[in-house]
Amino acid sequence: MSRDASLERPGVDFDQEEQEEHQPWYRDYANSHPFKLVRKIFSKDSNAPTLRSLALFPWDNDSLSTLWKGTQHTVEYLEQWKQLISEYWDAVAVGSDLKLYLFFTNQKRAPLCVKLPPPDESEEKLLEADKMCVAWALSYAAPFEPLVIFSRGSLLYIYNVVRKDFSGYIQGHGGAITSISVHPSMVHLFCTTSRDYTTRIYDLAQASQRVPNNPHWPPSKNPSLAGPAHGLHMVEPEGLGIGRCIIVLMGGRSGGHTAEVLASAFHPQLPLIATCGMDRAVKIWAVRPTSNIHMGREDKPLFSSGRIHTARVLSISWLQHDLLLTHSAPAIMRTSPSDIDDKTTYNEAGQLIIWRWLGVDRFFPPGQEEVKPTTIRGCSSDCQESSSFKLISINAFPVTPSQYQVFNISLFQSPTHDPLVLSVYPGTKSFSISNASLLRPRQPPPFPLEDLKRLKMARRHLHDGDEGGNLADAAEEIGSEINARDGEWNEATGGNNGTLPPPEITGWVIGTEDTEDVGGELMNCAMGLGGRVIRRVGNEKAGHVDRKPADEDPGERAKYVGEAIAEWMPWYWGIAYGDWGGTLKVETFAGAESGGGGKSD
Repeated sequence: MSRDASLERPGVDFDQEEQEEHQPWYRDYANSHPFKLVRKIFSKDSNAPTLRSLALFPWDNDSLSTLWKGTQHTVEYLEQWKQLISEYWDAVAVGSDLKLYLFFTNQKRAPLCVKLPPPDESEEKLLEADKMCVAWALSYAAPFEPLVIFSRGSLLYIYNVVRKDFSGYIQGHGGAITSISVHPSMVHLFCTTSRDYTTRIYDLAQASQRVPNNPHWPPSKNPSLAGPAHGLHMVEPEGLGIGRCIIVLMGGRSGGHTAEVLASAFHPQLPLIATCGMDRAVKIWAVRPTSNIHMGREDKPLFSSGRIHTARVLSISWLQHDLLLTHSAPAIMRTSPSDIDDKTTYNEAGQLIIWRWLGVDRFFPPGQEEVKPTTIRGCSSDCQESSSFKLISINAFPVTPSQYQVFNISLFQSPTHDPLVLSVYPGTKSFSISNASLLRPRQPPPFPLEDLKRLKMARRHLHDGDEGGNLADAAEEIGSEINARDGEWNEATGGNNGTLPPPEITGWVIGTEDTEDVGGELMNCAMGLGGRVIRRVGNEKAGHVDRKPADEDPGERAKYVGEAIAEWMPWYWGIAYGDWGGTLKVETFAGAESGGGGKSD
């Protein structure tokens, strides 16, 4: 319809119609997703490791104005920043058990590989879930030298991708590191969570502590040597190079986590950090200013609750100022909770929950967000079991055979893009995309307001002496109606404690239509470049490497070689970037295997 035609129709807003016609694809599940597989990177090695984690290069040309509150956004630095982006905009850091890979998925550049020495028998034993965690960061002193932070067990490594060498090595946790998160704007600050019940915040602007600097515990006058479990330094140096632990969020019954901490997320504006863990609890902590001498220790959060999820909480993210997104593992539930003799159980599906923290304005009143959190303290109800939250949306993942088989999710969000949740069930060949803003709100149980009104009316008539106001008859009639309605409600809920089961997560599924072409099994995925690119990692197809001769066409051989990293982009970007399937040889990934001794080749 032309603009002139719309002007002739009363009540027609052309701009509104035009906006509705050009809505992004992710605003309506009836739309088809625009992604197609455009590139794959393979390994020829039959013993190639499973790639389990990845982190996309997170910045673009406009990011410098938001980093460090714009203090580095100058004309002099802007040209250097654009040069940095042009070199690393397509970089993706990928972690396996003992190797860190750095791929350039669009440029014709050889990937980098960082090898860690194999563990000996004396080192800590890791669980299957203890994967290498990977994240990107920057140092304020050298903002044009991107850093990749990755972990192996309880140890942290800081790798400079420009110098192709390590910039730091940090120890301190008393258990395996389970996640790494970087502050969205103060990117020299990062956080690690661990199985030692603690969370540690690090500063890349400071060097590692060479001598333990623990406080003394009276009556002793000597520094305490209690170790990492109590939020303290060990008797050994903290590490080498850059990176110092400045705050420890301690575990324990005083308010901290009472089990392994699994994930964390910095608030984008306020000095807050949220954590979640094996104890089913989600907690929000104040990040207080620290000195260069002593390490800060926190044992009481501003918010803590174990009633949001029924199983261990695997991830946590901030969606808005006071809105959070968490997801949990399947929960083992009793079939008949009221029957003490019935021991049968079932697996309740893991859940994706959006909830609001109601106490943010109490600690940070509107207009006073710049107040330093030095004097902010919660009360006992805040740090033990707070009710200061509201559940907004509850959605269930598909049922899994065991509580140990869980979905991995990654969240993509930007100021100009709806938050998208990418969920992966490890071992499958597909992943799904869900728009967090389209998740259905929580459905409350029916509340009989009309019944209360009728009962109050009958009581009023009886008080006024009205013969028609028989309170007993009215109560009996209303009670029978409530019982009938409760029966229908219990039948609808399946006896699930009077609550409706949460709806299953809906979204776009990618990967099932080209299963044979993709190959291998998917482990994780992430979205980047403003929502225009999806990259995924997986493992190899064991036993199929030598099925075809080595001189076969690489595109044909790829069907028999397991997939290591694949990339999806919108179909309308395929022409702009060309057909990469023929430009990338199978040997490209194998070149990443040549690194050694902790260096990059």
